[in-house]
Amino acid sequence: PDKVTIALVVHGPALKAFHAAGANPDVKARLATFATSGVELGACGNTMKSQKVALADLLPGFVSLDRGGVVRIAELQSQGYV
Repeated sequence: PDKVTIALVVHGPALKAFHAAGANPDVKARLATFATSGVELGACGNTMKSQKVALADLLPGFVSLDRGGVVRIAELQSQGYV
């Protein structure tokens, strides 16, 4: 586990599952654990704009991926992520 880095990139309709106001309690608890364990939590900036969602509207730990979620996925893949 100390040699594994995990990144969660959320875009499109899936982002709704991470809105703080309506998130499933189990998702909230698991995401809080992930965030404190070093999992990178990224929300697609394009999706946020289209859904009219601010970073404050999402569960804690997310960062906005201003260049987009798909771009971040491509960057991660070029770094060896699968």
